[in-house]
Amino acid sequence: MVRKSLFVVALLAIAVPAAAQEEMVWSSKRPDAQAPFGVVGGRTLDQGEFELTYRFSQLNSAGVWYQDSEVPWDFWTDYYQVVPLSMRTQVHSVGLAVAATPDLTFTANLGYSLRHREQLTADGDFWYATDSDKLGDLEVAGLYKVFDKGLYRAHVQLGALIPTAPADVEAVTPFSSPREEPLPYDMRPGAGVFGLIPGITALAQNEFGTVGAQLKGTFFAGTNSRDFAPGDRFEFNVWGAYRVNDYLSVSGRAAYQSWGAIEGADPGLDPVRDPGNDGLYMSGSRLDIPVGLNIYMPEGRFAGHRLSVEYIYPASHTYDGAQLGADWGVVVGWQVVF
Repeated sequence: MVRKSLFVVALLAIAVPAAAQEEMVWSSKRPDAQAPFGVVGGRTLDQGEFELTYRFSQLNSAGVWYQDSEVPWDFWTDYYQVVPLSMRTQVHSVGLAVAATPDLTFTANLGYSLRHREQLTADGDFWYATDSDKLGDLEVAGLYKVFDKGLYRAHVQLGALIPTAPADVEAVTPFSSPREEPLPYDMRPGAGVFGLIPGITALAQNEFGTVGAQLKGTFFAGTNSRDFAPGDRFEFNVWGAYRVNDYLSVSGRAAYQSWGAIEGADPGLDPVRDPGNDGLYMSGSRLDIPVGLNIYMPEGRFAGHRLSVEYIYPASHTYDGAQLGADWGVVVGWQVVF
């Protein structure tokens, strides 16, 4: 509670003075102007600008959780043949953005996912690991600026998820050797179906820093070639960045997300084998508190380049079934605007 209160106070310290400084104008050429790299589609570009972004993210999960508590692994041996122990998800993504008009920016983001999962058979005889290195889904969007006055900006987003990732991922396990068999849902990097991604983002800025908020949803249509689709997802981000100087800013963010259960079922997955196969109980929600550091080069040979890093602390998470719990994460990125 204390951490949340301090975060709110920090946001107000930036946002409230901004209301009294209408003579200032918004500037994107500041270290705090860009949303933390854990936020996608955080701002529009000026007409004619082109933006290239590389982003690396990693999320480590450990222990099987139910509701808001971790449950000892041996409890689950009465219900499942395999108990997951930990998982590491890494994503390398590239983003492109171009401003077609003063108000309209088009974006595209594509990632490559590397997933490593460790698990133990219920009898304790076999520890084994599975890996999935696959291309993710392509996300394209149009960002349209609906408000731009003084120190305040807002834009709406309409995007689409294009299923470039495979719906099925297979590997050799002790149950299938030497053959491969389908892996659990949490080892699959994409949806395998088209999705609609609407959203809205608001920003405010003054001489001390920038604050922002973004609400976004992902809604899937139909089922994929494996007869399932991920549950719909909602995300809400609020952040504040304090400008230390023309080159450096520090940021704090509250990131809430919720996701629904798997719709349908992959016929190749046995729900009693692994909790990750039981799509009916794959829903949940999470609140993260990422803190970050941002470096921006306003002039010189590297003018327009930006570096950012965020450490992700999972403050609260709730799962409607047996799921691996989020442990910690990091987002590192580089960006340049031409």
